[in-house]
Amino acid sequence: MADSAVRSKGMMRFGLVAEVVVTLVVASLAVASLSWWLKPTPIYVGVLHSQTGTMAGAENAVLRMTLAAIEDVNRHGGVNGQPVRAVIADGESDEHVFAKQAEALLTQRKVVAIFGGWTSASRKAMLPVLEQYDSLLFYPVQYEGLEESPHVIYTGAAPNQQLNPALTWMVSHFGKRVLLVGSDYIFPRIEFASAKLLLHSIGAEVCDERYMRLGDGNVADLAAVVARCQPDFIVNAVNGEDNLALFSALRADDRTTPILSLSIDEMQLKQLILALGDVVTKAHYAAAGYFDSLDTPENQAFIATVTSIQRDRSVSLLPISAAMKSAWDSVHLWAQAANIANTTNLAQVQVALAGMSCASATGPVSIELNNRHLWQKIYVAKAQANGQFHVLWQSSGLVKPTPWPLGYNKSDWEAMEAGWYQKWGQQWQAP
Repeated sequence: MADSAVRSKGMMRFGLVAEVVVTLVVASLAVASLSWWLKPTPIYVGVLHSQTGTMAGAENAVLRMTLAAIEDVNRHGGVNGQPVRAVIADGESDEHVFAKQAEALLTQRKVVAIFGGWTSASRKAMLPVLEQYDSLLFYPVQYEGLEESPHVIYTGAAPNQQLNPALTWMVSHFGKRVLLVGSDYIFPRIEFASAKLLLHSIGAEVCDERYMRLGDGNVADLAAVVARCQPDFIVNAVNGEDNLALFSALRADDRTTPILSLSIDEMQLKQLILALGDVVTKAHYAAAGYFDSLDTPENQAFIATVTSIQRDRSVSLLPISAAMKSAWDSVHLWAQAANIANTTNLAQVQVALAGMSCASATGPVSIELNNRHLWQKIYVAKAQANGQFHVLWQSSGLVKPTPWPLGYNKSDWEAMEAGWYQKWGQQWQAP
């Protein structure tokens, strides 16, 4: 009888312990579930750049800077208290792949915006996708103009911000006889059509123009063209790895004809110096909306922030190019607009973006209300043996973006653009 009572009390104690354990487990699961429920839902954005192919060298640096900008936004509380997460895709240096990847990002990964593209061919290939799914692209590279899509924020320089002041500066310093050399896709073709109009208006002449298929690197006749043309300077709108072949030809036999590069940045300059030596810096000039060497409080603060992220993430972010700086601005403009709108809903973000200004490495930049390009400064600089550019000239203030160059009316420019698209088999670069 006594044993039975002891056993009964033991079972009661066991039951009480088991009940406490179960209660604690349930409470723990409830807390974990509540914690999961209260955890902010990430906001997903697409980052679409070429990680392979001829444009990878240029675009990988911009991709890394875009991710660094997202990291900076998250360090400051994210967007509306939610962390921003990047979904990365490879455009493979192919406009058709860019279009497919943009569609996948929007339909499968449900991103709220896309940051990316380098060539105008890639941007134009993405446009119909952006229109179909009513989304938004932030495009960080200088380009030829002739666009003002409601689905794009253009944070690189428009032609009147880069090409026009650079050509005027080069003519005033070196002469009026000009050779144009570019990759054979829509940016150089339209950019050089605009260049010819401007050069003619200031009494200069184009002695010849040459194009090479993107990724082809065929410069076999370039030395002969230069010898026959005898230009006072050369305008270079070649993109990607083809610049290696270009500078090998142009700087053979120690030629020092001045070169104005429209798409060479600090990262690519360093790659050229490593491959060919500092001969590539001789009489080599560039025009851009930013140079890493700018000695201003704003740029020093910017580089310090980027250096901190580089150190923490063990990723290479220096030197910083104009396209990298524009990529940083793009992410912060979007985040600022989404925070103001208190939503990532496109229509409301678009309202917030209209006319928006934000701080940048060159001082404030502002979105032009009428065409969605940035008001920004412009600089002309000379390449240095250390891979940097030394600034020789800068605009007195922010330059208003004008995406439609003077010389033709809008319908004529659109017809010219459409003509190249048809000639190339309904794509934006030579096949």
